[in-house]
Amino acid sequence: MATVPSFFNGFLSLFLLLTLHLGCCGLSPTPNPDTDQQQSPPKRRKISPLSPSPPSSASAPKPRKSFSLSLRSYLSRLFPSSSHTPKEDRSPHRPIPQQSPTIAKPIPLSPDVSDDKALSVSEPEISAPVHTSFAFRCDVFPCPACGEVLSKPHLLDLHQATHHSLSELSDADADSGNNVVRIIFHSGWKGISSPTIHRILKIHNAPRTLARFEEYRDTVRSRASRRGGDERCIADGNERLRFYCSTILCSLGRDGVCGSPYCSACGIVRHGFAGKQAELDGIATHATSWAAHLSLPEDLEREFAYLHVRRAMLVCRVVVGRVARGGGGAAAAAAEEEEEKGTSLFDSVVPAGRGGGDEELLVFHPRAVLPCFVIIYTA
Repeated sequence: MATVPSFFNGFLSLFLLLTLHLGCCGLSPTPNPDTDQQQSPPKRRKISPLSPSPPSSASAPKPRKSFSLSLRSYLSRLFPSSSHTPKEDRSPHRPIPQQSPTIAKPIPLSPDVSDDKALSVSEPEISAPVHTSFAFRCDVFPCPACGEVLSKPHLLDLHQATHHSLSELSDADADSGNNVVRIIFHSGWKGISSPTIHRILKIHNAPRTLARFEEYRDTVRSRASRRGGDERCIADGNERLRFYCSTILCSLGRDGVCGSPYCSACGIVRHGFAGKQAELDGIATHATSWAAHLSLPEDLEREFAYLHVRRAMLVCRVVVGRVARGGGGAAAAAAEEEEEKGTSLFDSVVPAGRGGGDEELLVFHPRAVLPCFVIIYTA
């Protein structure tokens, strides 16, 4: 029986020695992070201004382990279970890999460049501000004749009317229509001496001007068809070729048309027969060149010789429509008032005292007259 207590005391002393030995081996001193940083400084990663900042857990220092460990940690060290999965290596010398989003490589800059400038340079995906002062491609209107680019359609019409609205008809070219215009001009001349034609210019009207002329013709045709008017009014609006005499102060056609307010022919070529005066008094067109010539004073050139005034005959297409004959000033005013109300029965007026013919006709709508040719002559 004496051997039993001695055996138990020996086993207990061996167990205590073994526990103390294992505890001393397991309690190795933890490394000091300050001394480690001094001995082997970690490599610093150069981070661009656009790269995301590392998580706070990686930059913050780990807390120092307490010297006194619990009995449970000793037992887990002494008797590790077979089903326990190994923990990840959390050594401070081995950084935890992190998956960072792919970013564009910044443009290398010189050391003198500041961070703000680097941020502005390394962002190529930011689009430049849109300048609204520049016109888009769909808002550009090039001139088909000279290629000059304009920003608005009415500026294109004005440019064409100023620089490309006239072309001179050559005498040598039989297809130019020069001879036809000469015959029309001379056929109605009743003077003693035949006039001298210096130049014949063809007017190239803008598409908008032609569209307005055709629109007015369609209005006259539809009005005549509703009221059972003349067949010619229903067919083409009773269109006629008539003459209008005007004056010029410049070399018309040499460098386009001028901008002088006193040059009547250039104003008609550029803007047509527009204006309050044309709507109130009417636009007087004549059946022959002789009648149009007599509409201006005979001594016009002599009185305004210091301005170098010359005559210019315009050959025009006129939508006459239905004609009111023998109307005076009151009849013309009544016709204009009815035209504004949309109840007019007539589209043009023959002034009183002009005989039974239509040698002179007054139209009160500027779109009814379309100038086609300009004849520069002397009588």
